[in-house]
Amino acid sequence: MPVVRRLAALTALLGPILVPGLGGGSGASHDMLPGPDAAVTRAAIAIEPSAGFKLWSPGHGPRTGFYPATSERELLLSFDDGPDLRGTPLILDELDRRGIKAIFFVTGWRLLGQRPDDVARRDLVRKIAAHGHLVANHTMNHHDLCQNPDKQAEEIDANTELIAQTTGVRPLLFRSPYGAYCQSLDAALTARQLPEIGWNIDPQDWKRDNEDAVYAYLINKVSQLKGRGIMLLHDTHAASVHALPRMLDWLARENARAVREKRAPVNLIDYSVVVPRRGITPSGLPELMGALYGEAAGSVGRYLPN
Repeated sequence: MPVVRRLAALTALLGPILVPGLGGGSGASHDMLPGPDAAVTRAAIAIEPSAGFKLWSPGHGPRTGFYPATSERELLLSFDDGPDLRGTPLILDELDRRGIKAIFFVTGWRLLGQRPDDVARRDLVRKIAAHGHLVANHTMNHHDLCQNPDKQAEEIDANTELIAQTTGVRPLLFRSPYGAYCQSLDAALTARQLPEIGWNIDPQDWKRDNEDAVYAYLINKVSQLKGRGIMLLHDTHAASVHALPRMLDWLARENARAVREKRAPVNLIDYSVVVPRRGITPSGLPELMGALYGEAAGSVGRYLPN
């Protein structure tokens, strides 16, 4: 009964894929991530509007277009330039404590090498992903890719592969160092189906590494927020690392007050609103399984009594 044996082998192989519960474990959410070969377009970044709210979509400052928000006021957190062995663990602990998911745009050079610190940074990136955050591409060496167009392919692709090797998941988003934008970079990212995500709240902590100044800037911008804000902080700068919990405490108090006063609170959202929706490519597996089961039924039927 060779058909039955083929069917049994195929079922054992594909069962955990077709029915995730058969495989056990808790990796269902990881398995649901879109594959690297799925089609992406820049237009797909815009989600379907659930309300009539508009916002400056994160992108390239004055070049940024409008996209719909999912609520009247919402905020997404993102962190650049890490991982940093001092700042990133503190941020992770704070986000975990509050159940917040963020995007970490990592620079690849921090993941290279075999020194203890190098290995620890790779472990830290794996921890970021394991805790449900999104690890995204911020180039290998933080070069301005519009000032250095000849380095675009190397800077983007090397970091993509390094992140994939480290976490097991290819990055779905890109952020350009310095917010650089040019046609050649746009073409390079489009060719790689890699959407770019910018920001519209930036305390420029690299310029003024002062916790109180960063905190004051953040609460001022968030208090005036309409539509969607994407906050850019650096987990490599102590001012932002220490201002973050203060800002989140303030936001919790402000949201409680807004609810009491029947005003719109600021909803903390996760990265799912900016990850492109990707269609499922037909695999042919249902047709294959149906054909094999039909063939098996015919083979088995010959051995059953009438």
